[in-house]
Amino acid sequence: MYVDILKAKPPVKRRVEQFIRLSGKSLENLEELAKKANCLYTKRSKRCGEPNVNAYLKCLGPDGNSFPNVPVPIKSFDQVWEEISVELHLPADYPRPKHSGEIQSEEAKKLFDHKFETMYRSKCEQMLNDMMETAGGSYRTHEDQWKLFGNLFNEGTGEKQNDRFNKFLIEKVFLGLANNSRFKDCLPQKIRTDKHAQNKLKFIVRSFLPDVNESCTLTLKANMSKNSYNAYWREIPRTHRLAVPMRKIGNCRVMKKIWLKKALKVFRTEQKCWGADLQTSVKLKAVQDNLHRKKVLILVFNTDATVLTKSTGCETKHTEVSFTLLTPLNQCVDAEERKEMEKRVRQALDAVTLMVLPVGDNAKNMKFNFWEPYEKEIVSLLKNGLQIENNDMEVVCFFRADLAGHNGLLEQGGVSDASGKFCIHCEETSESKRAGNFMFLSENNAQDGLSLRQFAERYTLNPSDIELMNSMVKVSVDLGSVEMIDLSSTGAEQLLGRCVSPENQQKLSKCFEHPDMLMPDNVVLPCLKLCKISRECKHLKDAQFKSLHFIYCSLHLKLRFVNLLLNYVYEVAANKHKVAAVNRILQRFHVNMELKNDRDQQRQLNGKMCKRFMNAFPAIMDLLLPDSDDGKRQEWKVAIDDWNHIIQVLSCQYYDKISATDAKQLPTRIRSFCVKLINLVGDVKRLQSFYFHSMLVGHIGEQFTYLYEEFGIPIGLLSLSPIEKRHEAFGR
Repeated sequence: MYVDILKAKPPVKRRVEQFIRLSGKSLENLEELAKKANCLYTKRSKRCGEPNVNAYLKCLGPDGNSFPNVPVPIKSFDQVWEEISVELHLPADYPRPKHSGEIQSEEAKKLFDHKFETMYRSKCEQMLNDMMETAGGSYRTHEDQWKLFGNLFNEGTGEKQNDRFNKFLIEKVFLGLANNSRFKDCLPQKIRTDKHAQNKLKFIVRSFLPDVNESCTLTLKANMSKNSYNAYWREIPRTHRLAVPMRKIGNCRVMKKIWLKKALKVFRTEQKCWGADLQTSVKLKAVQDNLHRKKVLILVFNTDATVLTKSTGCETKHTEVSFTLLTPLNQCVDAEERKEMEKRVRQALDAVTLMVLPVGDNAKNMKFNFWEPYEKEIVSLLKNGLQIENNDMEVVCFFRADLAGHNGLLEQGGVSDASGKFCIHCEETSESKRAGNFMFLSENNAQDGLSLRQFAERYTLNPSDIELMNSMVKVSVDLGSVEMIDLSSTGAEQLLGRCVSPENQQKLSKCFEHPDMLMPDNVVLPCLKLCKISRECKHLKDAQFKSLHFIYCSLHLKLRFVNLLLNYVYEVAANKHKVAAVNRILQRFHVNMELKNDRDQQRQLNGKMCKRFMNAFPAIMDLLLPDSDDGKRQEWKVAIDDWNHIIQVLSCQYYDKISATDAKQLPTRIRSFCVKLINLVGDVKRLQSFYFHSMLVGHIGEQFTYLYEEFGIPIGLLSLSPIEKRHEAFGR
């Protein structure tokens, strides 16, 4: 027989009562708790109304559940600051901070930190102990205890609206700790010296560093050679733990090249142009952008030529053909999705390279290298659509390029057009463009029952524009120069004589006074040419693809118009011997352009200089126009204000920022501006620009309305700005 001493422990005699002496802060805190729990001395006591700590502590029952649920008293910042002011003997007029971040005195900051730590460190320690009790297990180090603290936070739902009000997100915890002054002071020292800390923070550090795939792209972007990269690798040993070695980058490049060739079905043309399969590339991009479940897919081809500086000593142009995917406004689930789509299209990295041509973008190169491999595929997409994951999508194609790019794609328009037609969108010939026949004469028929306003709306004009053109016709007849009026039709000269007759002018005066009144019979009035976009792309005739889908670039429109004004300013200044004075104004507005009496001078400005020139334009016109001609100055001011509004709407890349009124009035406002400009310039030779012709005959207004109303896409969103940025960042 033996006694198991491990099982038979001697019983411990427990105490049945405890006397505690309280004083100082402990007594004050318990009295505050007793007061909030309504544990007060009764009227029989000398301390009537004061907190009864004894009664408060006796509320603790045998099971511990009857203890009053009263929160620990929290001091406000004002109360803490009062204590700090008393302890530091601060003067009464000392600046009072609104929160702890506004405390200026270092001594006051240290005292506040001490009080803050005293109040909350014990609570945090108690919370950690409770968490360990709940989790169970052994926690030998403090790091193990804080590891449990991470279970209180989550990664978020991915919905911005819900995560916005959730304070228990991991990234918010990281951001809060990173902004703390103690963490800012501690982390740099620990990371440099403590290997254990470095090992724990390696996941955070690596998340900021490029991986193998990103390193491939970044080295190509920086145009860094293999030897240069290896030199940095050898000279800075610390980079071995951070940067990707060149061996891995090289292997990744080779594997990606092989995979891309197979996945995209890459081919090569006779002129050494590399291209990818169109349908395969579009399907991959549609799935990547989450557009593969839409009913309508908009496919935008981007064409731009640039000189690659990688080609040492070679100025040969290279052309990149890329594409961008988007969807119409009515296919977006909500405004948030539409904004995300617009944001993506504006990014230079969003476009997908379809083909790279080591040649320019003229008609011959584009015919043999782009249209031959892709013409049938594009026609198939336009006719039959695209199917992705059993979802049939209608495909709408657009082309965006500069004027040279459109001429190369369409093989029409410009000086190389075999038919002699000047415009890529209408039947305007080069002879008609040089003649400058901007206006024509029309005879009203009483059977039409039109008022002047209705007649003007039919031709996308305002009644005031008809009145201004009438005065221009009278001045032209008086001067014997009627080149702006189209007299090629039968009986046009007779109409001109009737138009300026006193009888007809009297009828027109009444119409101008009452534009809503029906016009009298046989009244002759001038009007501005209006041409609808009618030409087709000959490569896509099987799909009846109109040139309406070849988009005007608002960026190039702005540049070309400002350069038109610059040449006009030079000619007027040269005639008045004021070129030097104009140069001084340009210098004052920081325009990097000096006008010279040289016919071969290329007077062209880039984007930033164009903006500065438009700021200097009012001062230039004040110089060139005589003081007595205040009316002309005011007309120029009104015209430039109209232009600023027009280019602002055309350049806008946000659907929500274009009001319905501005969108509806823009075509009329564009043609009205052209009438004002013709009147102010007064010389057809100075208005020979393709973009001015496109504004005058209504092409730009028609295309803007088509994109805005049919697809909910502002024309500025399809400008070449992101493609130009793409070539600046990567192509060169």
